Amino acid sequence: MSKKIKYEIAPEFGELETWISQLPEEFSRSGETIFKSRNEVKVFTVGNYQLNVKAFQIPNFINRFVYVYFRGSKAARSYRYARKFLSLGIATPMAIGYVDCIENGLLHESYYISIHYKNEFTLREVLNYQVADHDAILRQWVRFTYENLHVNNIFHLDYSPGNTLICRKDNEFDFQIVDLNRMRFGPIDFERGLCNFRQLDTDRQTLELLAAEYASLCHKDAGKAMKILIDFDRKNKESRSRHGKFKKLIGSVFRFGRVA
Repeated sequence: MSKKIKYEIAPEFGELETWISQLPEEFSRSGETIFKSRNEVKVFTVGNYQLNVKAFQIPNFINRFVYVYFRGSKAARSYRYARKFLSLGIATPMAIGYVDCIENGLLHESYYISIHYKNEFTLREVLNYQVADHDAILRQWVRFTYENLHVNNIFHLDYSPGNTLICRKDNEFDFQIVDLNRMRFGPIDFERGLCNFRQLDTDRQTLELLAAEYASLCHKDAGKAMKILIDFDRKNKESRSRHGKFKKLIGSVFRFGRVA
């Protein structure tokens, strides 16, 4: 069996090359797991650095081929997009590098490495009214999204609540964007900008606040913005519901060999 480790490291972190080149073995035997689902995130202390390592789920067979020869792995894209963000002054945890493990010409494991950012909460807790200053945080976050992403023609395709990390700084809030492997680059008009908030799965009052703030930044009509965003939210929820029913149906077929 042919095995190859491919990695890239930011020049300023060259001293970590030996550790990163051995990351697949290190990840399996050490580190503190802070998240585990399809993917797993661990924190490691290496010298003076506290590192955050995200191990991506092994992709399906087709993507194992595509990610090696055409698109780049999710880890590679996370690293390259993070470096682009940082070059534009957009807040994301400092990118260090990535590792791809390739077996017989196909992608196996892949890892994205960054400096660990210890957040106080995520946007999810804000949307769920678990954090004080709900409205103030959301207004600042909408401005952050508009000025940092949309003005720079960046559309985050997985802009879900868990992908914005937040810390308080005096009367302001520090936002850090994570999970960067899925992006689109190109002009973002008013309606497309509102579309970026479709995955928040929140209540109507919050959607109206977000829409009004975004309309103010774009010098557009708040009422029109509310209608557009509420429609995006409805379509997203309907799509998720259909997807959930389909998964349940497929699960029934595989469990019982027939539709229950």
